[in-house]
Amino acid sequence: MKRGLVSVTFRQLPCEEIIRLCRENGLSYIEWGGDIHVPAGDTEKAAEVAELCRAAGVTPLGYGSYYNASDDFARFQPVLDTARALGAEYVRIWAGKSREYDRTAEENIKKAVLEAERYGIAVCLECHRWTMTDDPGLAVRLAQRTGCLLHFQPNPDITFEENLSALQAFSPYLCALHVFAWEKGDVRLPLIRHKDQWIKYATAAGDVPFLLEFVAENDPENLKNDAAALAAILEICDENRT
Repeated sequence: MKRGLVSVTFRQLPCEEIIRLCRENGLSYIEWGGDIHVPAGDTEKAAEVAELCRAAGVTPLGYGSYYNASDDFARFQPVLDTARALGAEYVRIWAGKSREYDRTAEENIKKAVLEAERYGIAVCLECHRWTMTDDPGLAVRLAQRTGCLLHFQPNPDITFEENLSALQAFSPYLCALHVFAWEKGDVRLPLIRHKDQWIKYATAAGDVPFLLEFVAENDPENLKNDAAALAAILEICDENRT
């Protein structure tokens, strides 16, 4: 299974350091963030980062944009241009600004999917709190109606059982997973603390990329243990399948 890192995990570090950490910890894929490391519209920077990745043998898998589908659709074009320059397989966007259904956001998601398809790039919705994807049923309907994919991450405000149920509903439309261990209050824990939960998540998710996002105390030194924990979790899942 593909293992990687979301660059926003270490917003304080330069791109070269992000790539080095991935290589040292057996992480072959990066989802680059659009807020710090690869700003939307800066295609020159995106191309530079793509070249750094190629030289290091790391794949720029996705582009984590901050385009919100409830905003003017014109704002999506620089996001897409940047993803193309980066060589990303998908663009991650946000699905509205509340749990409530937003027709304009749905229409913009559909337009984003069609525009990105021209370049072989997928569009996925980050299943994030305080957006339409906070409602699993609505998230699935958006995927069905627009052709977008879904990007799962656990919601620390609900139970593990509720999160697992949501992931199972999302599974036909999954793009990737953000992997972390949080308690209520967004307290960041070592991934090993949620090992049993993530074995069940990984089993439900199947063969999609697993991208580490956030570590305890935002300390790069803690990435080593989380990367090892993720490798062990996915190895157990592989063994259970055979």
